[in-house]
Amino acid sequence: MWASLSERVGLTAAQQFYQHVAHTPGQPAAINRMGILRGKAGQPMAPGFSRTIHYEISGAGRIDYQYHDAYIEGANGDPHPVVFIRAINLSSH
Repeated sequence: MWASLSERVGLTAAQQFYQHVAHTPGQPAAINRMGILRGKAGQPMAPGFSRTIHYEISGAGRIDYQYHDAYIEGANGDPHPVVFIRAINLSSH
């Protein structure tokens, strides 16, 4: 996925997105614009998840994601932060 993303939007923009979701998914992006989706499209996918965040990636499109600060997978899982990519749209707006 990252190879095709960086081919479409450029390596720098792809790295900026990765750094953002890896370290600060719930904070405003340092470089690119982002916002919270309204309505049904923005609803959290499960308890504890954020609303859908709409991240503008270098004017070439957007990536919509949700994050959870302490997600637990399965009965014996440990809490850890996760980011779920909900949609990638690389067409122009």
